[in-house]
Amino acid sequence: MGSYRKYIAVVARALGIAVLLFVAFAYSYVVWRAAAYAWAVGLRFYRSELITADALRDGLHCFLLGIGVLVLPRFAGVGVPDVKKGGWALYAYGALAAIAAAVAGANDVRPFFTNPFAGKGPLFFTLGPLAWELMWPGFMFGFATALAGPRRHPAADHALVALFALAGTIWYAPLVRWMNPFDAVGFVAVTLAVSFLSLTLRRRTGSIWPGLAGHVLVTFFLAS
Repeated sequence: MGSYRKYIAVVARALGIAVLLFVAFAYSYVVWRAAAYAWAVGLRFYRSELITADALRDGLHCFLLGIGVLVLPRFAGVGVPDVKKGGWALYAYGALAAIAAAVAGANDVRPFFTNPFAGKGPLFFTLGPLAWELMWPGFMFGFATALAGPRRHPAADHALVALFALAGTIWYAPLVRWMNPFDAVGFVAVTLAVSFLSLTLRRRTGSIWPGLAGHVLVTFFLAS
């Protein structure tokens, strides 16, 4: 009887996480459509070159997720990080940022990819990473670990990191579809690496800030 109840509990938690993913993508779809509509009808901030369609979308995400932080701060991962627990993930993020800088520098000397995000401006490489980090390593990982329960198996956290790294990469699908195949493959590879490292740092340090710092650095180099 006890094992049966345990099985039911595991299934219920898995369904809860599936519903959480559905809600996340439904929310994202509504925000992306709302931002696209606002841009199409003329909300373009012509007086500022910093405000692009991407910045408008990311700003809307940050505003809504910021409200979530105020209401449910303990799920958002915005506390002080325990950086000492970052371990290998911190070094890996540093290596990824260095590779991004080298690739961007080499591309400036002799272009070998079109870099569709070049010249997007400072709001692109700050608001975008902040929105993503609040969404996936923040609320999604926070809610999912709460659903999994405090007595979850250690492997559950690793599974959630892998799941949300993949989901967080899929989140950028509307951007990828406009790229040529070479750029798309590179973007997906980098995004998957960033997603995995950010979520790993959230799991290890308990906070989104180390991952956000690395995310901003990588995006800065590739968007410069």
